[in-house]
Amino acid sequence: MAANLSELIEKTVKEDGRPIPKGVLIHKVLKQNKDFKCNEVDKQIQELIKSGILKVLSKSQKIVTGYETAEVDNSKTYVGTISVNAKGSGFITLDGKQKCEYFVYRTNLNGALSGDKVEFALLKKEPQKDLRDSIVLKVIEHGKDFYTGLITINSDGSYTVKLDDEKMYLPVKLDDIHGLVTGQKVLIKIHKYEQDAAYGTISRIIGHASDVGVDILSIVYDNGVEPDFTQDVLEYARNITLNIDETQRKIRKDLTNLPIVTIDPATSKDFDDAIYVKKNSDDEYFLSVSIADVSHYVRYQSVLDEAALKRGCSIYLVDRVIPMLPHNLSDDICSLNPDVERLTITCDMLIDKTGKIKDIKVFPAIIKSHRRFSYDEVNDYFDGKSKLEKDTDEVKVMLNDALELHKILDAEKHRRGYISFEIPEPIIKLDDKGFPIEILTRKLGRAQNMIENFMVAANEAITIYANRKKWPFVYRIHDKPNEDRLAVFALESKKLGFKITTELEDITSKDISQWLEDNKDNKNLDLINLMLLRSMAKAKYSIENLGHFGLALENYTHFTSPIRRYPDLLVHRIFWMYEFQKNEYSSNRDSFAEQLSKFCDMSSKNELIAIKCENDVNAMKFAEYMTKHIGEEFEGFVSAVSNFGVFVELPNTIEGMIKLSDLGNDYFTYNEKTKQLIGKKSGIIYSLGSKVIVKVLAANKETRKIEFSLVKFLGNR
Repeated sequence: MAANLSELIEKTVKEDGRPIPKGVLIHKVLKQNKDFKCNEVDKQIQELIKSGILKVLSKSQKIVTGYETAEVDNSKTYVGTISVNAKGSGFITLDGKQKCEYFVYRTNLNGALSGDKVEFALLKKEPQKDLRDSIVLKVIEHGKDFYTGLITINSDGSYTVKLDDEKMYLPVKLDDIHGLVTGQKVLIKIHKYEQDAAYGTISRIIGHASDVGVDILSIVYDNGVEPDFTQDVLEYARNITLNIDETQRKIRKDLTNLPIVTIDPATSKDFDDAIYVKKNSDDEYFLSVSIADVSHYVRYQSVLDEAALKRGCSIYLVDRVIPMLPHNLSDDICSLNPDVERLTITCDMLIDKTGKIKDIKVFPAIIKSHRRFSYDEVNDYFDGKSKLEKDTDEVKVMLNDALELHKILDAEKHRRGYISFEIPEPIIKLDDKGFPIEILTRKLGRAQNMIENFMVAANEAITIYANRKKWPFVYRIHDKPNEDRLAVFALESKKLGFKITTELEDITSKDISQWLEDNKDNKNLDLINLMLLRSMAKAKYSIENLGHFGLALENYTHFTSPIRRYPDLLVHRIFWMYEFQKNEYSSNRDSFAEQLSKFCDMSSKNELIAIKCENDVNAMKFAEYMTKHIGEEFEGFVSAVSNFGVFVELPNTIEGMIKLSDLGNDYFTYNEKTKQLIGKKSGIIYSLGSKVIVKVLAANKETRKIEFSLVKFLGNR
């Protein structure tokens, strides 16, 4: 219906032959087809304006066709990355910039696909709002060559392939379909791109769409992740053994007698970090953080190292983990399992009663974890629900000291301006057929926060130590937020009763932390935290120490998870190369230092891929879960407002959309400045935080989209 309506609107504007007011246009369209509703026509007009097919004249606000033949400004060309939506409209962001500033209509894409690096030029046209009309001149580099899709073999022997990536607007033609059957999910390698089609070869048959886990595996492949290790990597890993010989015992400190423990989720199989805490006096605490020495096994430039670099990190999905390292390493040899000797790099810290780190020692060690605790066990002990009867007094005293130190570090981080984002994290439970049967949100207790504080302290201490040595280094950096995005946050949050007491210019993390403290009783804090997080810059890895805004630290790295993050492995390797065994690495140091920036960039990119993969799987399982709840009603809040409807988030973090046509029998206008939808008849204003009751209209596992209709507007917060 949307396609027919779109064509009717375009035809009406063109036949009119002159600029036409929106109200007149709606009237003329409805006169031609009474089956459409006023809200539907208005919504589709907004979509056509958004995509550039129609255009609003700035002075008269009348509507004209948006893309007549326009002259190309060849005086200057630009390079950027293009994002293409499902309708074939492109949006280009210049290299090194965060904000999109250029728009490309589908006829001017010239074969460019979402994620491609392109060379482009401007069109000699009046800018459309804050976007400049552009044309792609050529594709410099394709961002994606592999796509997943569903195969259908027709009765006449022909085939269709429906790609999972809706942004891929080109039809795909396959070289060979021999042996394929209807319902198979396949991985396609594109080897040729043309203006109206892409040509590909079947790289892998993932499985039948009805097979358990194939839905998630398809998302993994579609994000460019290879879930399996190659045979040469597996063979290399199989030949690695745990052999703590006399050489290792000489160069490492023996900590096996200390009551060191691990504290992790109950479901964890790989243990990167272990802790030991001792209260020396009322003025001083000793914190020892031991991290699995993965670098001892993953040798620089080995096939195993290259595989780990390519992956960048482990990916945690609802039904599986795609590990950075083969399981015999991640779950056994490298993992700090209880009651067995393991190799570590250990960071010892003396911390005073204000939470300041007074002294730092870093050295290779041998430890033996005395206890594998789950977070629940430690939380129950801290809450007085358990006395840990089977554990020694030594271990319990250590946990008591650890809790004291945690409280000190917690107070210190809030004093310095640590920004605490309390964003609910979903837990998706599946049945044995992979269907989501329950969606909860994760609860964090003192044990989780304590371990986080200890790991942050170790990461800071390691960075301070390396900086004193003036080594080439890997930093985890987080830039201050963009002032424009922060201004939007300030505007939106004030509508929710959030009081901002400082100027946005030259903002510090302490300012933002103080806002959250001053507004801790605000009933909209869940939404405000989400809005604030969206306004923040993304953290990344760098060889330049630019500090970490969110943590309010000048010195920060990732050192504590080398089993599942490649940058942590790099940091460990730096200590071996520049201090522990610097003579043995003398021939590698220069080349390693030269490539460090590239390693950081690759790690940052792979982290984003992992996050997208995890989010895509969650969105798919959310939609699948809601297919069993069609027609049911839920209470939620408006999490985003646009000119085509509102997004509503439920308490379990599931988000769906209410289209304008499903907001009730009313005519809505969208205020771009205030980000509000205003009902002409009812006067109801939909804005961020509005409370609503919704009904589930539809849910589509393949598109990962959920549609709601409005049952009742409960008011603005």
